[in-house]
Amino acid sequence: MYLPSPAIAPTHEAIARFMTAAREALPTESLPDERVEIRWIGLDEASTEQIFELIRTGDKVGTFTLPWIVERTQTPTPSVGQLLLLIDIHGRPVLLTRVVRVDEAVFGHVRAEHTRIDGTPVRDPAVWVPLHTAYWNQHLAPFRLTVSPEMPFWIEEFELLYDADQAG
Repeated sequence: MYLPSPAIAPTHEAIARFMTAAREALPTESLPDERVEIRWIGLDEASTEQIFELIRTGDKVGTFTLPWIVERTQTPTPSVGQLLLLIDIHGRPVLLTRVVRVDEAVFGHVRAEHTRIDGTPVRDPAVWVPLHTAYWNQHLAPFRLTVSPEMPFWIEEFELLYDADQAG
């Protein structure tokens, strides 16, 4: 499991408890362990909580992944049906989403149709591009890479399946 710094990886026990609770809450859903990828989204604790709220309200319905990081970390290539278990910065499993669509784009050609899945505060490409340039440069630095206009990225649209904070 690859997680960018400063996120803490969840324990196997925490993942198992979360997935058991999700399966109990969603008895008709297929939630196979081999389709689950652990992800942390955000810059820090506060931004992660803001992102979770955007997902809960349906304002943010997707995320973005860099092939350059996937290639260097042996993480799964995004695919329809993939389950994304989103953790907080401390490694606590919080949300379970399922990828419903994957598209490819090139960073130097970002348009509103690419960013429409992101939260309203950053959806405008004029905001999205500089934010993601800084964010991805931080995550690419350990690999001695930087964002470039030719850099590919994946657009992963998802649906929220389970929220541990809203369960019960």
